[in-house]
This record gives sequence, structure tokens and C-alpha cells, in this order.
Amino acid sequence: MEKTKMFTLAGRIVGNLFKKPATTKYPFEPVEFPERMRGHVVINIDDCITCGLCARACPSLAIRVDRKAGTWTISRFDCVQCGSCVLACPKKCLTMEKGYTEPDIMKKSDTVVKPQEEKAEAAGDGAAAAGGKPVMDAEKCVYCTLCAKKCPQEAIRVDRKEKIWELDGEKCVECGICAGACPKRAIEMKG
Repeated sequence: MEKTKMFTLAGRIVGNLFKKPATTKYPFEPVEFPERMRGHVVINIDDCITCGLCARACPSLAIRVDRKAGTWTISRFDCVQCGSCVLACPKKCLTMEKGYTEPDIMKKSDTVVKPQEEKAEAAGDGAAAAGGKPVMDAEKCVYCTLCAKKCPQEAIRVDRKEKIWELDGEKCVECGICAGACPKRAIEMKG
């Protein structure tokens, strides 16, 4: 029995000498990623309004958003590359980019800071495309409550009977979901 195992091993060794390698020559040849690979999350911080919807959509709680500091943080080790954050982003500033997260010996987070100049410009420019508070046109509104139902922060209150539409400015994150949900286009995002 011992001799047959030895012959089997010797046969495999000789056979492998004449076969192509099973692995790729990674550092010397570029990696070809599989077609259906999700990759990792990348943010375009210039378009981000730090609304936090991506953090709420993340099933593994890998994303943290600090609106006051203007930071967006992801724990790459905790991220499961599901893409929920990309789908939840109202400004489409998150994307899934092909590639692997670089390995490391420590569990770390990547933090991206929104430039202060851009925040100041957005606050000063009332027609900025990146944000602004929702403003309702009473002539167009039918008080259907869709905007209030779609608001992730519950910042809008609508009373159909009394014809009341109220916005809580403290809760509003300027995501624009309410404006997109309005069937009559009665809501506009204005600074």
C-alpha cells in the first residue's frame, strides 16, 4: 500500500512539471476580475450631501456619516459588498468599483472629508443642484402624503383634511426624495 501512494505522488509531481500553472502571475500580469464581481464601494464626495441614507441601508453597519463634520467613513473589513448603500444613495455619489480591498494586518476604516469650500458654496448658492430644503407649491399640491411617506427622516408632516404641509428643518437632510416622489411636481429643492 505504501508503494502505491509513493508512485501516485511521483506521478502527480512529474505531471505537474508539464502543465500550465493553476494560478496567475499576478504582480507581473494584470488581474482579470470576474464579470459578475461586485468590487468595493467608492464615493464621489463632491456630490455627497451627507444625508446618511447609505449608512441606514447598510446591513453590516460598515458606513458612518457625520453630517456636522462632513465626513463619510467605511469599515472595509465589515463591508459585505452588497451594494445596498449604492442603491439607497439619492445623489448617486456611491458606486461599486471592480477590484479587491487591499489586505492589511489591522482592521481599519477609510474616512473621506467633504471640502469646506464646497460646503460654503452650496450654502451660499440657492440654486445648487446638490441640495436645498424642499419647498411646496400650494397651488400644485393635492396633499396626497406621498412625500411624507417617502421621507426617510420623517421630516414632513401632511394633513389632508386641514390642507397642512409642514417641514421640520432640523430633521431634513436635503436628499430630494420627497421632490422625486411628488406626482404633481409640487415640491422643489431650494436653498
